[in-house]
Amino acid sequence: MKREVDLGDRKVTVVGTAHVSEESVQRVRDTITEISPDLVAVELDDARLESMRNENGWKDLDISEAIREGKGFMLAVNLFLSIEQKRMGLETGTPPGTEMLAALDMAEEAGIDTELVDRDINDTFRRMFSGLTLWEKAKLLASLFAGEEEMDVEELEEEQMVDLMVKELSDEFPSLKETFLDERNSYMADRLLKQDFDHAVLVVGAAHLEGVIEELQDSTDYVEEDVSSINWLKYLNYGLIGFILFGFVYSFTQIEFSRGVNFLTVWVGANGILASLGALLARAHPVTWLISFVSAPLTSLYPALGAGMVASYAEAKLYPPTVGELEEITSLTDYWALRDNQVGRILLTFLLVTLGSAVATFMGAGYFLSILPT
Repeated sequence: MKREVDLGDRKVTVVGTAHVSEESVQRVRDTITEISPDLVAVELDDARLESMRNENGWKDLDISEAIREGKGFMLAVNLFLSIEQKRMGLETGTPPGTEMLAALDMAEEAGIDTELVDRDINDTFRRMFSGLTLWEKAKLLASLFAGEEEMDVEELEEEQMVDLMVKELSDEFPSLKETFLDERNSYMADRLLKQDFDHAVLVVGAAHLEGVIEELQDSTDYVEEDVSSINWLKYLNYGLIGFILFGFVYSFTQIEFSRGVNFLTVWVGANGILASLGALLARAHPVTWLISFVSAPLTSLYPALGAGMVASYAEAKLYPPTVGELEEITSLTDYWALRDNQVGRILLTFLLVTLGSAVATFMGAGYFLSILPT
């Protein structure tokens, strides 16, 4: 799909693409040749461009340090999304993002100015995680491991298919759609309009086409909302932990001592067993199983230091991935194959131990409610 936007004193030709389509690559090349623009802008940021041109991104990663800095969940989801794009790319024979690189390469060869107009991918993920509810996070993770539906990739460029995809995204993950589509449409349009050009070519994914055009025509300055000001999930976590701590005190002092002992036993057992089960499913080392079992009952009472963070950090420190595994992680196209790679095992340990500990926390709260006097 290709649309021209007349802004009065200048024009923008917006090319909507499927990120793994050879037809999209050719369309981008033909458009730049036909128009000879004075600016080519693409839906990329510096970090994504570097990762596409440099396969050493994971190779140079200190994964234990990244986990210590709280980037475990971000790395895991980023990797899963990368696997899905690579899987589609292999099916079509076109690596993800080829059309973006083709646009930049053609512009550079012709001496045309280029601009990366997308928001930094790390900021996008940070905003996504802040906006997702606990239920949405669980659904997102479950969908990554769900059965895959066959899809004609070229259909992704048809307007009807894009509308359907956006609608489904909005229904299932409202905040995800806002972060990945709506906000980035505004950001990219604002970034492009601040550039100096007469006729620009803007290359974006097909799902962004209509939204970006609307934002270009609106021409209102984009002001990014601070998502860190109110984090309701954080308050919910601390509220739940406060409820559990109150439960311990109340059951020991106001109900009867034996009930308090039972509550403590259930808490330790549920957290330890489910967390270590997560490490087992991730195929982590048996030492990590033990660390998960011991740490989960304690870290579950301190949200800033989760059981998944402790377990995955221990796995990464005690059994760091080899250079070969760091290189291999970029070529995997199957989610469960992550369990055969130490990088994948570390990230799966983070996710599955965190999930096990979270389920145990709700089980503990439910048990306390069940022993309250009627």
